[in-house]
Amino acid sequence: MNWTPQPTAKSASVEAHIAAVTGINRREAILTKTCPCGAGVTLKSFKDDLSLKEFHISGLCQTCQDSIFG
Repeated sequence: MNWTPQPTAKSASVEAHIAAVTGINRREAILTKTCPCGAGVTLKSFKDDLSLKEFHISGLCQTCQDSIFG
């Protein structure tokens, strides 16, 4: 299945803050299917629709989501 992730819209100031904290461009990371931890993601790497939705918001892979959110 061909999957093109779509980052959620955020203001420029929020994007700048995220970049300052993580050291990466959130939108670019999501579009290239790469988590800030460096892991690549696929559509099948998420355990449910909510986790996939969170990836489009934060750019976090399933492992990082589980680590942060429990």
